[in-house]
Amino acid sequence: MNKREFDYILQNGESYLVEFKERVNSSLSREMTAFANASGGRIFIGVTDSGKARGIEITNKLRSRIQDMANNCQPPVPVDLKKYHNILIIDILEGKDKPYQCSEGFFIRMGSNAQKMDRDRIVEFLQAEGKVRFEEQVHKKFSFEKDYSPAKLAGYLKLAGITQNLDDPSILANLGIAEKTGDSLKMKNAGVLFFTESIQLLCEQATITCAVFDGTERVHVLNRKDYPQDIITNINNALHFVKQELRVEYKMTGTARRNEIYELPLDAAREAVINAVVHRDYFLAGSHTVIEIFDDRVEISNPGGLPRGLSEKDFCRRAVRRNQLIASLLHRIDFVENMGTGINKIRNLLKAAGLPAPHFEFGDFYTISLYRKQYISQGKEKAPGKTPGKGSGKSSGKSSGKSSGKGSGKTADRIIKLMSENSLTTIPELAEALGVTTRAIEKQISKLQKNGQLKRIGPAKGGYWQVIH
Repeated sequence: MNKREFDYILQNGESYLVEFKERVNSSLSREMTAFANASGGRIFIGVTDSGKARGIEITNKLRSRIQDMANNCQPPVPVDLKKYHNILIIDILEGKDKPYQCSEGFFIRMGSNAQKMDRDRIVEFLQAEGKVRFEEQVHKKFSFEKDYSPAKLAGYLKLAGITQNLDDPSILANLGIAEKTGDSLKMKNAGVLFFTESIQLLCEQATITCAVFDGTERVHVLNRKDYPQDIITNINNALHFVKQELRVEYKMTGTARRNEIYELPLDAAREAVINAVVHRDYFLAGSHTVIEIFDDRVEISNPGGLPRGLSEKDFCRRAVRRNQLIASLLHRIDFVENMGTGINKIRNLLKAAGLPAPHFEFGDFYTISLYRKQYISQGKEKAPGKTPGKGSGKSSGKSSGKSSGKGSGKTADRIIKLMSENSLTTIPELAEALGVTTRAIEKQISKLQKNGQLKRIGPAKGGYWQVIH
């Protein structure tokens, strides 16, 4: 290890693969077993929790004490002791004889902490260990020359607030997503998901598919997009797609800036989308994470159902992560808290917005349904667990300062009025004026044209609307 790499590790802070300890104490055995039960990692003795290198006196007695603590675990944890100046580094490989136990019990690395496993978690752990983790496997077809994107890594480090003062291979290895073997570097699946321009040929199942349906059932598709890029870009694109399709109410604040109030809290949608990406089963090829937008709800589904060992009754009460390395990488850029708080955060956001609690379905897929405010405001609030029937998107005629936009004659009349006043008005301008999505405006215009009430004269750019009375 050189100074640049050491400084990089200090700047990066504690993580799924790195632990700082100012001195050796009884908790060290917990950290060693936690790393051995997870993906391995390094413990830096002589570094404070905040990443300040204070150093420690490295003696044979200290080395012997650490080795004894590792040997007293059951089974013994294999460790390799190294030093960098006055910092002692304990290098722990992923254990080959899991689970490992110290005198205080069984521990596993979760985010940047060692968490004790209760009986149910140990059972789940033993079951899961029969299946190799997808994110940890080396991708055999990945080529650094053809597939690797340095720009993606640079963008990630900027989001994480990490200075890029090491060469890319060293950074990737420190992030735990690449393996160095001699002079060669091999990328793990987690690295493929984050640092390639497109996962379409390498990991197609990580694609996010978004769709908008007319009504409350999967019959008529109004819009569809597939996002086959890296995980961060896919999440951002999917959230942008959802945002475009939600209705928004504008409230004046008395200043030049107005408040935009979406019918569904954007932060709740964000948590649900990221949760689906983090927890899906990437072994299931041919199945995408899917976001479906209906008149009354937004449904987000990911393949794999609940992680093995997590029952429906324990859902939201216990944190079990199917893809800990992916969660750790997203935690570094503040996409997730890595504490299993996402679902409760969604519940609280919906409650504060006056919306029903989310509805969950478990099976081969895990699905969360978030209900849209316009549907609730029409006096047709659904009972959780029941699918709304047809026609649930019809307007009650009540005005809430915005239009429902779906099958509403009132919206059509307002479009006709605005076009009569300005034949050059654009669809985005109409959407903003009426507080609905551009998709809702396009749908209404299509109906008006079919009914012979509206005609487009000239091309999309440079033409105008003709209202036919």
